[in-house]
Amino acid sequence: MVEIRDPVHGYVNIDGLCLSLLDAPQLQRLRWIRQLGLASLVYPGASHSRFEHSLGSYHLAVILSDRLGLDDDDGMKIRAAALLHDIGHGPLSHVTEPMLSRYLRRGHESIMDLLRSEEIRTRLEEYGITPEEMQRLIKGGTELGKIISGEIDVDRMDYLIRDAHYTGVAYGVFDHLRLMERMHLSGGRLMIDSGGVHAAESLLLSRLLMQPTVYQHHVCRISECMVAGALRWMVEDLGFDPASILRMDDFELFAAMRSAGGYAAEIAERIKTRRLFKRALYVGAESLEFVPKAGSERRLAEEIASEAGVDQRYVLLDSPPAPEVPEGRFPVMIDMEVLQLREVSPVIRMLEDAHRATWRLGVYTLPEHREKVARAAERCLGVRKPPVQHTLDSL
Repeated sequence: MVEIRDPVHGYVNIDGLCLSLLDAPQLQRLRWIRQLGLASLVYPGASHSRFEHSLGSYHLAVILSDRLGLDDDDGMKIRAAALLHDIGHGPLSHVTEPMLSRYLRRGHESIMDLLRSEEIRTRLEEYGITPEEMQRLIKGGTELGKIISGEIDVDRMDYLIRDAHYTGVAYGVFDHLRLMERMHLSGGRLMIDSGGVHAAESLLLSRLLMQPTVYQHHVCRISECMVAGALRWMVEDLGFDPASILRMDDFELFAAMRSAGGYAAEIAERIKTRRLFKRALYVGAESLEFVPKAGSERRLAEEIASEAGVDQRYVLLDSPPAPEVPEGRFPVMIDMEVLQLREVSPVIRMLEDAHRATWRLGVYTLPEHREKVARAAERCLGVRKPPVQHTLDSL
């Protein structure tokens, strides 16, 4: 057994299969991928890695496996899945995933190729586990897999408290130990009892507050869109292989952007020196005649650039997916009846609405083009002028 000191959870004990997996190059690569991508441009302390988060998820999986009374075999599989669940992440974590997934047609949880690699497959098979079985657990394809990837899971618990710790934003703190204490298996189904409802509410409240403050902070969104635009140019204009980019770490990505020259090198330098694009438009759905459909962002950005008379590479349209609130579906046992969390908690229902209200569409450009791009964006997107009111965005 090896003890690893973690700044969030204290000592993490690791042995057996997971200790063997720890040295696999696919897992060690996560040391060089930042958990929060470019959030350090806003929160300088946010330099923690996917490797740390994987260890934290593993630690919580150990606690929850013991709490649920899993046998040694199932407990081992769940702990290994928690440790491996993020090995499919591309450089800068979620920064590159949306762009690369459009070319590769898969997300970071689809990692069968990595699980079948010799370094991981042989370690799994030594303990009687197939890559296919591990993939199902990581994607939450079984009831036990929902411990790793479900409406309320150890992945989410760890990243909220870890991201809060490193950013210094206290909103991510919630009673995760109480939440796990009130979780159990009933009929093979993972759920909480009535004593865990308040802890589940606090988790959702934490995520709601972290969303605009950290995960969707406008500086993070702008820098992420800049990198995505540079990578799209590298793939479509220079012929870079998206699969090769996916396997890079953060350092290799910026080295590739610099070596590509041109627009990609310019963006890399802008990120390095924090000379970022600025918001020309930043509005909620209520201010738009229509919310752009997925896949239409580039066409609309080109239309706005043409209207404004600006090089299309310097106009970026950011229309993120609508916020999801899966926690509301988590099952709760109340007086021997199984209900969804949103059915027993009016707080959850209010928080679900509040989550959706955090959505913002952004149009970003160079500082010198800001005014004319704003006017062009308002015309192209049919932006409605809201009545004067005091909101956070207007202050």
